[in-house]
Amino acid sequence: MSKLVHHERNGAPSRPASGIRIGFLEQYYYPDAWGGAQIPRDITTALSRAGFDVTVFCGSEAYVEGTDGGVVDPRDSGVKIARVPRLLAGQARTRKYLRHLWFCVVVAPMLVLRRPFDLYVTQTNPPLGVLVMSAVSRLMRRPLLIIAQDVYPETLIAHGANPRSFAMRLLRRAFDAAYKSARRIVVLGPIMSRRVTAKGVAESRIVEISNWATGADGVVRGEENRLRKDWSIGDRFVVMYSGNLGLGHEFDTLLEGFARARLQLPKLALIFVGGGGRLGEVRNRVRHLGLSDEVQFRDFVAADLLPHSLGLADLSVVTLRPGFEGLMVPSKVLTYMAHRAPVLYVGPHSDVTELIERSDCGFVIENGDVGGVAQALVRAATDLEKLRQMGRRGESWLQENLTRELALAKYVQLVDALVRRRSSS
Repeated sequence: MSKLVHHERNGAPSRPASGIRIGFLEQYYYPDAWGGAQIPRDITTALSRAGFDVTVFCGSEAYVEGTDGGVVDPRDSGVKIARVPRLLAGQARTRKYLRHLWFCVVVAPMLVLRRPFDLYVTQTNPPLGVLVMSAVSRLMRRPLLIIAQDVYPETLIAHGANPRSFAMRLLRRAFDAAYKSARRIVVLGPIMSRRVTAKGVAESRIVEISNWATGADGVVRGEENRLRKDWSIGDRFVVMYSGNLGLGHEFDTLLEGFARARLQLPKLALIFVGGGGRLGEVRNRVRHLGLSDEVQFRDFVAADLLPHSLGLADLSVVTLRPGFEGLMVPSKVLTYMAHRAPVLYVGPHSDVTELIERSDCGFVIENGDVGGVAQALVRAATDLEKLRQMGRRGESWLQENLTRELALAKYVQLVDALVRRRSSS
């Protein structure tokens, strides 16, 4: 096994003036080009710039290879990086659960053998990292902050795990205890907040801070978009799903609605950009519906290419399976809005529903409403000016309410309050 890797940058401050030390856990981190890796990078960079001594414990492999759009290395802002060595060759998306387990087994002693941090912070990736950080924080008698990108183990149950099995009952008790042990839990929306309170967590310990748009800013359309020719788009009306095709997403309603709409719109195209656990299933469904000529599948693009990939989209898609509302909030909707892409949401009433309705940036269709999807696609393709207005409204609403700067200021205030309370007690 290779040695544990610890990274600092020459010239970066080794200890900020405050002396408050923060240990932050997230498997995928800089220089990972995945949008989900940008969230922890932005948080830790903001905390370091605010004067905290931040060490990030992360993996040594990227979920998405590529560049990150020229974003400054967080180590240049004083963030330290301690990496768990790689276990397996190949892409990080293969044998994912084994990689998650390896990460947690190795990172636990890395945390315990260090001088206690003043605050332990973990996201829910990998899920077992929540249990690791909860145990470590209690062992070290230091506060814990959980940033709930997903809610566990309810997400596993929604995936199909038997809630009455011994393993799942044990996990439920372990996760509930971990959530209750946290000094604060950050949730992404009001429906997710209700999911966490249902676990027995006091409302006073829950803080709502939305994620923000990731990837490079701006949007590139027309002939300047280098992907239009590479992907043979031509003059077709493009419906795009960009991001992870995970088990929490539902695609039958979209695909069947698309098949029905193309009878009226022969120049309709659907592009999936990304990968995930349901990619093979979606490919098979596309072939079964006879849509192979109208549907493209592309791998994840690096963050600096998002202005080009999203610039192809006339309408962007978010989906959610019933039962996942409040357990996850697909952040792709925020990235769509930031790039002036109107949104088609297919799913149950969720935090995404409320976001789209508040900003008036797209269409909301329930799972199974194939006719509703077909009608929305026809309306969108035949009234391009109204569609552009939706995109502009979404971008404007996001800039007024859910910017990265606003969210990061909330994180700095939250962490400052937590460590100040501890130092004064």
